[in-house]
Amino acid sequence: MRQIEQAPGTRSEHAGANNGTDKYTQSGNDMQISFGHHQRRVYNFLLQGGRHSVADISAALRLSDPRALIRDLRHKGIAISDEWVKAVHGSRYKRYFVPGGYAGKEARNE
Repeated sequence: MRQIEQAPGTRSEHAGANNGTDKYTQSGNDMQISFGHHQRRVYNFLLQGGRHSVADISAALRLSDPRALIRDLRHKGIAISDEWVKAVHGSRYKRYFVPGGYAGKEARNE
């Protein structure tokens, strides 16, 4: 009988199911960070520059809610900043961005 390698209800990136194919290597350091597929997409999108709201990211990448992916990237040590912006009708929302200095450091499969 085949054993199940992943516990029920555990996200694959935390259960060891990531086989190490999605790596980000920061040039000049030995730092390697494993990304999930959608984390890599969000990170690469933010690296393109600009300040993007959750709605912008969702529409561009067709993700329902990228905030959890941004949170996970931050926990992995990726510097993703945010700023609060006042909307026209009195509400407010966050815009996410990667601070300068990350140009040309796209996450890729290695």
